[in-house]
Amino acid sequence: MSSPQSDPGPVVQRILLGADLREARETAGLSSAEASKALGWYTGKLSKVEQGDMKVTDKDLAKMVRLYRIPEDKTAVLGRLATDSRRKLQPARVPEHSVKYVNLERAATELKVFSGDFFPGVIQTAEYARAMLQRSVIASAADVERMVEDRAQRLARMKSPDAPRLWLVVGEEALHREIGGGPVLRAQLQEVRDLAKSPNICVQVVPFDAGAHASHGVLFTIVTLIPDRPGVVYVEGLTAADYLGREHVRTYNLAFDSLRANALSEQRTVEKINRRIRELA
Repeated sequence: MSSPQSDPGPVVQRILLGADLREARETAGLSSAEASKALGWYTGKLSKVEQGDMKVTDKDLAKMVRLYRIPEDKTAVLGRLATDSRRKLQPARVPEHSVKYVNLERAATELKVFSGDFFPGVIQTAEYARAMLQRSVIASAADVERMVEDRAQRLARMKSPDAPRLWLVVGEEALHREIGGGPVLRAQLQEVRDLAKSPNICVQVVPFDAGAHASHGVLFTIVTLIPDRPGVVYVEGLTAADYLGREHVRTYNLAFDSLRANALSEQRTVEKINRRIRELA
């Protein structure tokens, strides 16, 4: 049972706590149904706790510690996680269903991102982000500039010394869809090209002529919080998002590996981006 050395924030700490509690339950040889019955919890509560979607009270944690026979030294670690996970943070300037993801991104050690027809928020320039947000049906006009600022901060973090490892795969359509117009797209492509020079960032494009690939119509991000531990898959829609646990992570990792195999190499990707930049000049 471990947690990042830096403060990852309460949302991430709930996820870490839930993963540790699930591991303890499985070590105790209990199914989810058996544990729920023994704890006297309603159907679904244990699942929410283990997925990090519910705060854990000291009383509930004590019940789980007794049932799972968790050793005293590990109990102390879980107690600290539970306390920290109940803290409150200032609300993020994103749709409600994306708040959890933004906190995950901040604490990530690695991100694997697939986006088919646009460049994702984590690497968007201010002008590109503004053009997208102004066409959103869920972002109010009053929130656009604050959301643009937040995306600029996320981009800045990707250039910082403590940036996570980023694997980005985009469809070739992202190089052609003129979000904000030609000049805005050109500046975004220049930003992506420069990011691709960073040692922590890999950018690849799936070309049109690659044909079918592993994730048509599904954009996703695999977030790794702690190396060698299962991550979280984030799949976003217009009004809701799915946060998928380890049963799904393997499948999405297979899909991502397949996408990378179908994509151009990093060098050929940069060459294609440069050609597109010249076309937009």
